[in-house]
Amino acid sequence: MTNFLIDFKLYMGHLARLHREIQDTPEERHYFFGDLPDFWANLRSEVNFPAMVAEYSEVNYEGGKSNVSKRRVTSFSIVDSYDQAGDVNEMVLKVSNCEKIAEEVLGRMIKDPDSEKPFRTIDIESITGEYNANEANKYVGYRINLTLTDPNICIYSDNAWLPEPEPEPEEATETEETTDADS
Repeated sequence: MTNFLIDFKLYMGHLARLHREIQDTPEERHYFFGDLPDFWANLRSEVNFPAMVAEYSEVNYEGGKSNVSKRRVTSFSIVDSYDQAGDVNEMVLKVSNCEKIAEEVLGRMIKDPDSEKPFRTIDIESITGEYNANEANKYVGYRINLTLTDPNICIYSDNAWLPEPEPEPEEATETEETTDADS
């Protein structure tokens, strides 16, 4: 069984390396995996811009007794910095570019074959986008929220359980012993 979080982190990092404007490398980090508030608060100095921030997911289960699927509600953001505080034109240009890059990443996630993704489907109707800004530190971004589905994942596994212990043989009672001797 694969680990979704590890696979999702690696997949999004792969997309961050391949995108022409992000181009994440070990020498020049443009990719972060974690929560966006942590990125804004503490870790933004560890990456270059524009940057991709892929986030942890919330997991919901749905289906019936024999057919349970996991729906992972997750997000990723493209963030960028700007130079001049209060320069609305620069902010709009940067956040518009973040939106464009985020939609390109989303398009790639939709287009990639299932064998290359840690999920099977994207619930297209679940996708939302939102602008965000940290004006105090001169950062803007665009966040995509989406639901990823792994169909037909049954969460019960016989391999997770030890076999039931054999029942202890019951000791014969005096009545049973007398009855057996009388026969």
